[in-house]
Amino acid sequence: MSTARDLFAVLLLIVSTALASLWLPAVWFESHVVDQDGFLAITQPLADDPAFQRTLTDGAVEKILGEGTVPGWIADSVEPAVQDQAARASDSEAFTPVWDAAMVELHGALFTPGSSDLEVDLEPVIDSVLTSVEEQVPLLEIPRPDSAAVTVATVPDVPLLTHATVLDPWAQRAGPIALGLAVLALLIAGHRRVMLTVAGLGTMIAGLVTWALAQRLESLVPDRIDQATFLGPIVREFEQLFATDVMPQGVILLGVGALVAAAGLVLVGLHRRS
Repeated sequence: MSTARDLFAVLLLIVSTALASLWLPAVWFESHVVDQDGFLAITQPLADDPAFQRTLTDGAVEKILGEGTVPGWIADSVEPAVQDQAARASDSEAFTPVWDAAMVELHGALFTPGSSDLEVDLEPVIDSVLTSVEEQVPLLEIPRPDSAAVTVATVPDVPLLTHATVLDPWAQRAGPIALGLAVLALLIAGHRRVMLTVAGLGTMIAGLVTWALAQRLESLVPDRIDQATFLGPIVREFEQLFATDVMPQGVILLGVGALVAAAGLVLVGLHRRS
């Protein structure tokens, strides 16, 4: 009877270890990737990155000068001014709403099955650039493009993201459930001191898995995503933040497991001596 109880306790601890291994990464993923507010909190500061700014301002210049909306003789004369004002547009009030709207579109595209084009409406930026140019050149009125939508990137299909959202309701619960299963295993086990050691080892494994996932996440992300134009640098920003946030938590979990395992070994030793 004692053996059967111990086997069932070990089974509970295995399930507990699996849940504990998924717990911290799943919580981070749910809070910073699936949740739109968390996603935007990470991407919003990227609007200050010159590389991302050029992606949008270059698109605005192309819309202004490259589609025949502006007559050739005007385009040639105002091109230097347009280029100059486009470089300054990232500091204007028009840029931030455009960037925020682009990130909202990107978040939706990431969780939509299939690949999709990321289109950004650059009308506020284009209007800001042309208004500044017209202020420099009196009596000149530059035609606005009929459409200000620009495709800045193609978002590839990421099945892992759409499938992972199924687990999101359980992300916050995984940790408490893992703890509950571990406590239940200790209560029903015939050899509780040994099971306490096993529980500590399981916690150590969970911490090690969490640490390793944070350490090697970049290698798990497909190159078609990690190296994609416009999307790649954003993904790498998330990878770095994931490592910064989750790796210390994995180390803490590893340390807690080591303490629990050590306590179990001490109790086993004391019991044998007595």
